[in-house]
Amino acid sequence: MKEKQLVQLKTVPGFQHAEDNYWYRPLVFGKDLFMYVAHVPPGGDMPPNGHAEKEEFETCLFMLEGELEISYDGDKFTIGPETALHVPLGTAFGVKNEGNVTASYVLTFSPPPEIESVEALRTRYAERNRTVKTAEETNALRALKA
Repeated sequence: MKEKQLVQLKTVPGFQHAEDNYWYRPLVFGKDLFMYVAHVPPGGDMPPNGHAEKEEFETCLFMLEGELEISYDGDKFTIGPETALHVPLGTAFGVKNEGNVTASYVLTFSPPPEIESVEALRTRYAERNRTVKTAEETNALRALKA
């Protein structure tokens, strides 16, 4: 029997994407895909990804709550809840929250980054002195309003 990955979002810590106000919570670590939920507080952003990342991953985004300004290969537009966006390999992609509530969305990557588990990611972050919020701290982000 294959190992089942059954995860409740409220139990997952938040990992700071970079030196920005963008937090992600890894949910699924698969052989051919990786999925997380991102939370972007008011004023937070993830600038369009660099050349290496856009050439490495195909992604798909599904908005859960809030609104985001999307940078998509130089184009800018806003998306809100219940909207999906495919980001093909080779497409520069970034998000910015200009709203007054935290925006949350699901993001799926293929191929997956070289991370096998939340524990492995936590170890990588500790080695690099990067910020990880507890599940409770990350849950509180969802209620943030500007």
